[in-house]
Amino acid sequence: MMEKQVIPVNPTLLQWARQTAGLSLRDAALRAGITPPRRKKGEPSLSPEDRLLAWEHGEETPTMAQLSDIAKAYRRPLVTFFLSEPPQNVSPLADFRTVQNAAPQESPEFSALKRRIFLLHRELCAIAKEENTPNLPFVGSCKVSDGVVKIVASLRQHLGMDTGIMEEVGHGDFFTWLRDRTQQLGIYVVLMGDLGSHHTRIDPEEFRGIAIADAQVPLVVVNKNDAKAAMLFTLAHELAHLWLGASGVSNANAFASVHDHKKDEVFCNAVAAEFLVPQDALQQAWPGHTDDLPQSVKLLSRKFRVSEEVIARRLADIGIVSAAEYSELLRMYQARWHKQKEKNKGTSGGPDSNTLARYWLGHKTLTTLMRATNAGLITMQDAARTINMSASRFARVAE
Repeated sequence: MMEKQVIPVNPTLLQWARQTAGLSLRDAALRAGITPPRRKKGEPSLSPEDRLLAWEHGEETPTMAQLSDIAKAYRRPLVTFFLSEPPQNVSPLADFRTVQNAAPQESPEFSALKRRIFLLHRELCAIAKEENTPNLPFVGSCKVSDGVVKIVASLRQHLGMDTGIMEEVGHGDFFTWLRDRTQQLGIYVVLMGDLGSHHTRIDPEEFRGIAIADAQVPLVVVNKNDAKAAMLFTLAHELAHLWLGASGVSNANAFASVHDHKKDEVFCNAVAAEFLVPQDALQQAWPGHTDDLPQSVKLLSRKFRVSEEVIARRLADIGIVSAAEYSELLRMYQARWHKQKEKNKGTSGGPDSNTLARYWLGHKTLTTLMRATNAGLITMQDAARTINMSASRFARVAE
């Protein structure tokens, strides 16, 4: 009989990888498809959870196929389990998220996405150092004690915006316009929300945005799975984090109660709201008494080039509409959004995958990576690996 090959897996790494993936023994066993082992007659049976625990304690050893399934379930490279000790995992991000006033659990998919973001940022930092990119003076230039109005004024000044912003944007997409201006200012803005397939989709409730307040390479990530209205608010919210010099991950919902958020998030939400819809301008534009509140909100949304949800929230913030009226408006908008989302599921066509990848990565990310490859600062293969693509795919996306 052939002797069973013993895989030199480190049991400590098995336990560490499961725990950092935020999985219980039961959930991990289900994700990895672990089954009870075959036992001889009279031997006690083991549940999938007990079998995984035995592997973690070093009492038994998984096969290479089983280890591969675990690696996929935890979103970790297979080599992780053969290391002598856990890799250093010092996150530069403060966690500003709140889920029903509790510390949020992190899915394996989001943990893996953060690792990809850190890899991208490290590569961009290396390129910036080679190119002697100067620090951007506005990163970390403000404090919470400066107040909302002062920070908004600084944001608008640096972005070249004024009260005539609605006319500047015209009938275009405010999010795209603001993202372009932000990138022109030297800030990377990337849209992410999965690991490359819809099976790994990360819900906006887990994260809406990430800000890395690095003065030389500031980076904002917005969850591409969110509603367009929420994505615009998230971008403005993360810009507030950059101005405060506060790197972190957020899931602040612009349309939820402020009681659901941490103090820092409440402040950044206030900055984002005033930035997008200045209170003075809104009060001047408000028609006064109206018999058709939804229609009045709709007209204001067109004027300010933001969603009806954002206008409704601002009207509630400054006391023009009541909490009950706001809740009713929000229910109407959410129902409409879900209906449209379901309708879109059955549609086909749209941009090809390379066009979508180009849009999600943003022109600043792509031009920086291509400039670095052309200058010999980084190979095409390493540039592609940084954004989780093959070299041939990267070449097509960068065309």
